[in-house]
Amino acid sequence: MQKADIPEVLRLMEAIVVFEGDTDFSLTENDLLKRGFGDRPEFGAIVAQGEKNQLIGIAVHYNIPFMHNHNPSLMLKWLYVDTNHRGKSVGRKLLSGLAQYALKHGYKKFNWFVLGSNVDAQKFYQSIGANPDNKWIRWTITPHNMAQLSRE
Repeated sequence: MQKADIPEVLRLMEAIVVFEGDTDFSLTENDLLKRGFGDRPEFGAIVAQGEKNQLIGIAVHYNIPFMHNHNPSLMLKWLYVDTNHRGKSVGRKLLSGLAQYALKHGYKKFNWFVLGSNVDAQKFYQSIGANPDNKWIRWTITPHNMAQLSRE
């Protein structure tokens, strides 16, 4: 990802958030510039470019800087390919780019979450040799429950 890619990265980020069924998308180009560049970027992205400099896919990732083994952990936040470019190996190429990034920077693996209802994505991930991690279950607490907990 380069700074010039930010408008297109933002467009694709919003598309995946909408695909996931969320309506609360408030990121701006300035947010991405501030958080994606500088001395300590908070996220990065592998991008796939189509014709006319339009991005057709993104693999957005972030780093968990410290784990139990003193190594950082790489997380794939979003993998998204424009609907009219699916089935053309764009997702595979994006994950290949992320794998190259991970190996270059010393990560032993990278992880991600998949919507339980996104069977096509699960089949795709299995086709590249990935496996679900049945050891962990994602948990969430809502603002209402956070407020209640904070009063205890």
